Amino acid sequence: MQEISTLKRSWKPLAFSIIGLVMSVSALTTTAQTLCPNQVTLWSENFGTGTGSTTSADVTTLVYAPGNFPTTWLNDGFYRVTNGTQQRGDWHASADHTPSDVDGRALVINGVAETFYTKEISSNSVYNPGIYGFGFYLMNVNTNNYPCSPYLLPTISYVIEYSTAPSGNSWVTLQSVSGTPAPITNAPVWLSMGGTFSLPVAAQRFRITLSDGTSDGCGNDFAIDDLSLVQCDDGGPMPVEFLKLSATQKGSGVSVNWSTATEVNNAYFEVERSTDGYNWTAISRVNGSGNSNMIKNYNSYDSKPSAGYNFYRIKQVDIDGGFEYSSTVKVKITIDKLGVNVLANPFVNNITVDFLSNTIETVNIRLTDISGKTVAIERWQIAKGSTRKVFDKVGGLQRGMYILTVTDKNGMVVYNNKLMKQ
Repeated sequence: MQEISTLKRSWKPLAFSIIGLVMSVSALTTTAQTLCPNQVTLWSENFGTGTGSTTSADVTTLVYAPGNFPTTWLNDGFYRVTNGTQQRGDWHASADHTPSDVDGRALVINGVAETFYTKEISSNSVYNPGIYGFGFYLMNVNTNNYPCSPYLLPTISYVIEYSTAPSGNSWVTLQSVSGTPAPITNAPVWLSMGGTFSLPVAAQRFRITLSDGTSDGCGNDFAIDDLSLVQCDDGGPMPVEFLKLSATQKGSGVSVNWSTATEVNNAYFEVERSTDGYNWTAISRVNGSGNSNMIKNYNSYDSKPSAGYNFYRIKQVDIDGGFEYSSTVKVKITIDKLGVNVLANPFVNNITVDFLSNTIETVNIRLTDISGKTVAIERWQIAKGSTRKVFDKVGGLQRGMYILTVTDKNGMVVYNNKLMKQ
């Protein structure tokens, strides 16, 4: 297989998007994650430096736990801004996320299901319409040695709002993002959270709210660090980051496989095929994952490729209709012998069989039970090229294992495999 074209992108209007996670505006040097090309940091929070622990004015509902290992820290709903994540002996021992800090602090929480952080950000001027980004880093501080069964995993969601007024409580929601559970890890891991969003009108203020969606109990302990709001003058990221695309011959057809690293407002994929690399036909549609910052794997089967070279590409379509193309791969279909592929296994009422042949063929189909008793027979004429046949004498069979055997006109076995009847 060989890549022969580059990524293309259609024009599209600004849209809300997600990757995956009061001060004057100025460009800041931070450890903020890269949310868009050539981003400008408008606001950041790394919780400062220092030994011991302190409070945060932006933590709205949790109770501050002062000192070292107080009795109250064993309870849910307490927090500290502190220079180490191991605030209990069975939590991960890690520094904060900001690598340049000496004794850098992070927000460490013994969690409970509630809104725990609210920040209002304003400018001396206005925030112009365009693409912006919000991101932060999250650690599940529980270890595999934490005495839980099962573990409660922190699930952090966030809401981005804007206001056109310089003060007051008139807010419009731009984006509400439901988080995914942060997993238990063997070693401390800071997870990158957040993404981009579109501001449709000029605004005076932003408000950022973080919530924990997991109830109190055994687990649900986490740390937050390096929050940032950025401006994306060059626009937001591509809606889908393709990792790989491959096409391989499988029986009489072609298996097309691809994976994504991130998806932003991704509605679906269309698999397209060409025999010359220029004229394309959509052959299948596969639903996307919407928004994801995890590796996702996809597959589609082309049951009727042409003999010789077949080219494949993926058209990714956004929720708002924008689209982009993946790279292109090709696979050469060789027909040295009769190719046979069964589409559905297990089967229910019939068995669909695809053939790929370089000549007109006559084949015999025999279905036997596990004891070797013949339960159904067919004789089919197969055309040159691709042919699909349906074996429909199996609907009344009992559930269980069967063996499908295909032989050519000379009695040579070209397919022999087990099938399951549901």
